[in-house]
Amino acid sequence: MLHSEAKTKSQRSIHTIMDNTCVIDTIEPQRSQFSDTFEVRRMLSRSHKESQHFIVTLQSDVKRAHDTEVVKPFAELAIRGDNLHFTVNPNKQYPDMRVNRKVLHMIECSIASFMEHHFHKTVSIGDKTGRYTRMMWVE
Repeated sequence: MLHSEAKTKSQRSIHTIMDNTCVIDTIEPQRSQFSDTFEVRRMLSRSHKESQHFIVTLQSDVKRAHDTEVVKPFAELAIRGDNLHFTVNPNKQYPDMRVNRKVLHMIECSIASFMEHHFHKTVSIGDKTGRYTRMMWVE
């Protein structure tokens, strides 16, 4: 099965989150936009730049999962070619939550920055209209 055909999960065990991912960024949107902190995590088993997979969790859900053993990812994203794609859609994971496009863009930018700095790979991300744009980072 190709990486792009792999099915994603709507739940992850706390052991997968704690043992097989690392936090690459935390995002704290304005409290008026969202009342929780996002943790952007990278799957440690993915070493090649073309097969990177990211899991975005809510910090409060990870803390709660120590009791329940299950984490419900806010979103999951994968690199496919030069594009960053949502493989687990936050609107489907949390249908009652009003997901702000600005927060999704912050998550995408965080991952694009990580890819550029750690893998020297430029990826395209969705802009506010859903179209893809190339992310170019200047230091």
